[in-house]
Amino acid sequence: MKEYIHATISSTLAWAGNIYDLLLITYVYSYLMSYFSLSYFDITILFALGLIGRVLGGMIFGKYADLIGRKPVMIIGTGGYALFQLLMAFSPNAILLFIFRGLEGIFMGASWTASMVLAYEKAPASMRGLITGIYQSGYGIGYGLTGLAYLFFINSMSYDWRIFLLTGSLPLLLLPYIHFKVSESIKINKETRKVKYKDYLRVLINATIAMSGMFIAYFSVFGNYTTVALSYAKMPPYLLALLMLIANLLLAFGFVLFGRLADKISKRRLIYIGVSGLLSSILFSVPPFSFLINYDTMFIGTVVFAFSTGFWPIMPLLLAESVPICVRGFLSGFAYNMGGLIGGITNIILGIIYEIYGILGLVRAIDIFVIFSLVLVFVSVMTWPRYKVSVKLFTS
Repeated sequence: MKEYIHATISSTLAWAGNIYDLLLITYVYSYLMSYFSLSYFDITILFALGLIGRVLGGMIFGKYADLIGRKPVMIIGTGGYALFQLLMAFSPNAILLFIFRGLEGIFMGASWTASMVLAYEKAPASMRGLITGIYQSGYGIGYGLTGLAYLFFINSMSYDWRIFLLTGSLPLLLLPYIHFKVSESIKINKETRKVKYKDYLRVLINATIAMSGMFIAYFSVFGNYTTVALSYAKMPPYLLALLMLIANLLLAFGFVLFGRLADKISKRRLIYIGVSGLLSSILFSVPPFSFLINYDTMFIGTVVFAFSTGFWPIMPLLLAESVPICVRGFLSGFAYNMGGLIGGITNIILGIIYEIYGILGLVRAIDIFVIFSLVLVFVSVMTWPRYKVSVKLFTS
């Protein structure tokens, strides 16, 4: 089997496990609130800690991925987030629960930074869009599997919620495969690369704004969708589980489709198509008025919203194409995970809104935040630098 295939498979599975662990707790909010005496605001902080940790992990391990290689950082990151998910499942108190979540986030950032760049660099030049799309499809696969796991545990969740969380440690089984089958994508030598990151500031700003907009839109909806569906729309739990499974399988398909199309047609045009799909479906997925609640339209709206998010891989692809290999790990990790942090902060704000204005206020705030964030994405892509930045290399 060709090297890039092993790199793609392992990276995609590591990313799927990453997202599985990030979003798994959204299904057990009520049990965590009851067992650890937490408020909904506390829960939004717990969720956001995973995203905050990812920024730190992306920055710290992104530099190491450029210095010591992608593969060791990928192993450390994947093993680390799976291990701390295991510890979260058996947290005896809220303090340790929050600490483990933050540490889990750090290793999530490390895993994404290394695995995304590894998959991109191992791919043949003519297939980089497709490979990036396949890799990003791990997002939809991971989230879809949370729905499948929830469906399996739905009748025993009240006493098996810790076992439910424990399933997030399964990526530990992926480590031997990475170690034995995946090879390094860059050559490590003793050259000292004196890079001025300010040379890439414009690319970094545009990428961070765009990725922040993407995360705000996505996490505003899916970071709160279980609450919206169960508490606001009174959706049956089995229907919610089925919706999450189907929507995220289509999300995975959308990632692959958009990624493949990015090898053939304008990346900016594909992003505009994706943004249009999100704007046209958000008010159906999260209806701002109670009289608009309808399970069929919510189902269709959420599926369309998830599929339209398929343009996501194009943003990291644009960034990877715009910067040289010696800074790709750090810049990719920083922009993507900083976007996740902004999405996490937005989710905390939504938690505050929920505490003050209730479920209806939360629903309307979600719609407003999504529309605003998509404007950010549009503006960022419209002003994206149309040149490739060069890098000066110096030997010691």
